Amino acid sequence: MHAKKFIDAVVASNTSLLALYAQGRQGQTRLGTLLDALALAQAQREQILALIKLAIDDATYQLVCGIEGSASLGDSQQEYTLLDEEGHTLTGALDALLYDRLNT
Repeated sequence: MHAKKFIDAVVASNTSLLALYAQGRQGQTRLGTLLDALALAQAQREQILALIKLAIDDATYQLVCGIEGSASLGDSQQEYTLLDEEGHTLTGALDALLYDRLNT
């Protein structure tokens, strides 16, 4: 796997997670169930989902930056090496790739 393909998979996972939340309790997530319980108007629900998307994207970006060493994870800032199962190094540009994907 290459770094770009890894980031594509991360973004796809985030999109899938948001889609499950948007389904409410039918998405079988705790957040979706709680969202349904708010009984929001459609416009309000869309605003909340936009905020949830932003939170998911920000958390993912922070984690990737932490892996790359450009931000801290907890109270430690260091570089980590992420390898696929074939031993290919994925780290080194993940934060830039994810930033580009989330901001284009």
